[in-house]
Amino acid sequence: MLTFDDVERWLIGEAASRGKALVRTALGSVLPTAIGPVLMKAVGLDPDVTLAQLARDARRRSIGALTAWPLPVVDTRGYNYAEVTAGGVSLTEIDPSTMESKLCPGLFLVGEALDVDGRLGGFNFQWAWSSARVAGAALAARAEAARAAP
Repeated sequence: MLTFDDVERWLIGEAASRGKALVRTALGSVLPTAIGPVLMKAVGLDPDVTLAQLARDARRRSIGALTAWPLPVVDTRGYNYAEVTAGGVSLTEIDPSTMESKLCPGLFLVGEALDVDGRLGGFNFQWAWSSARVAGAALAARAEAARAAP
């Protein structure tokens, strides 16, 4: 999660390198395109303001909205459309070369059991398959070593 200061540094850097770009265009490079204009309207910004024209106060209002704007959940599409989007065991708690838990030796964690998330469109499937491949190879090597031991 980005902090107010992180976003402010980014916007100042964008203004320095591409001052003639519209604020909504810059926001569209990091947010869904439709969000930028809605956010700008909510904080009272002209939708055609450029990064170079963005006054400090307007920049800070925009950043405040980006980093602290409450987005209440008003409805769901139901269980048939539900998806896990984040959460799970922290990656700091596993050995990435084997997918074995550092806290519980012998436990191998893969896929969405770990705190890894990606955009829809196969990224989570790829992570599940790739992490399972790493864990499977580690388990096979462990079994081979156990078989070869006297």
